Amino acid sequence: MLKGIGALLILASATGIGASFSRDLKGRCMELRMLKQMIYMLRGEIKYTKTPLPEAFSSIAVRMKEPFGSFLEELADRMGKSEGEGLGELWQAEIKTRLSGTHLKREDREQLAGLGEVLGYLDLEMQLSSMELYLEQLELRIREAQEAAQTKQRLYQSLGVAGGIFLVILLV
Repeated sequence: MLKGIGALLILASATGIGASFSRDLKGRCMELRMLKQMIYMLRGEIKYTKTPLPEAFSSIAVRMKEPFGSFLEELADRMGKSEGEGLGELWQAEIKTRLSGTHLKREDREQLAGLGEVLGYLDLEMQLSSMELYLEQLELRIREAQEAAQTKQRLYQSLGVAGGIFLVILLV
């Protein structure tokens, strides 16, 4: 009886681990799409309304889901209280604190940090061009993440179940 319960627990936990890895892939795709939406909104605020960055961040933060809403809101607050720190430094600090627990890969966060270096530093046209370039790169990352999710989700789930069965057989 105890062996049967233990076997079921091992199988369930291994299956759960596979499902967790699968959810991480979906989460990354979703967060990359949210990031794309955020950059499009920021580009619109800068291009059409010529809103100053702190106001643009606050305006967009209200419309964004977490973690990007709090990222932008805190960034706007820190820019208002800035004591000589540039936007690039504040942007990177907020990425480290607000976006480190997301499904985004380190490369995704580094690419986003690179965008923060040019915002507020260059003239309007260069900022918009930098955002366009970032959006193109982001679109490639989204496609890659979706392809990886399609191929690896079923693999992770199958490996979770197979690994659980293997462990049950090994221990029984």
